[in-house]
Amino acid sequence: MKIDIFHYTNPGTRPVNEDSYEIGDKNGKYTFAVCDGLGGHECGEIASKSAAKNIISGIDHLGDVTVEGIHKVMTKINDFLIHKQEEKETVRGMRTTAVACTFDKNKIWYFNTGDSRIYIFKNGHLLSMSKDHSISQMSVDIGDMTFNDIRSDPDRNKLLKVLGQEISGDVTTVYNTIDVQPGDAVLLCSDGFWEYVLEEEMEIDLSKSNTAEEWVNYMLVRLLLRVSGEYDNYTVVGGIITEIDKEV
Repeated sequence: MKIDIFHYTNPGTRPVNEDSYEIGDKNGKYTFAVCDGLGGHECGEIASKSAAKNIISGIDHLGDVTVEGIHKVMTKINDFLIHKQEEKETVRGMRTTAVACTFDKNKIWYFNTGDSRIYIFKNGHLLSMSKDHSISQMSVDIGDMTFNDIRSDPDRNKLLKVLGQEISGDVTTVYNTIDVQPGDAVLLCSDGFWEYVLEEEMEIDLSKSNTAEEWVNYMLVRLLLRVSGEYDNYTVVGGIITEIDKEV
């Protein structure tokens, strides 16, 4: 499998960029991860970098990807971050979101914790996306607001699940796998990106792009035209599949 990839991260107006991303390519198995750290005083930066790197290495060591394997990787990362907080007082309170995907045998596996997102596009249209673990998403689920209201909701940053704390139930949500073909695309991003770029605009910009770099840059222009005053770190990883394995 071959994927055209472009990635970008920016601190926004914050003094520290607590977003992190990692891209792995082991034996043609691509894995992408984007993490958005929480906690301030550089704690979020430490948590997000650690989580992103360990997602890549954990998935690489799985061999065949399975739902159970992904859950084990993410639980191990969560336990590691909790243990580090117990060891060192200065990093207590560090947390991070995480969203990731891995391509294996012409399928995409994807999963998330928190409100960093993945979008999957087929034939130029949004096919599937992750669901935020947030108060705002809960309000959507029970019918108190629409999905589009999340971007302006004051509770959108109140998260129900993040890595680095005790979590009831599964640490991450693993979604159904999707078969991929050349031309399919994925976008992983932190909330500092998706708050300013609408899903319909992601589709429009994908349709007029020949490369992942063009696609991401079109969307970054939209973001920069909308931000004002103080704004958060933002990170995006875009990938367009150019070739799949002929034999799996």
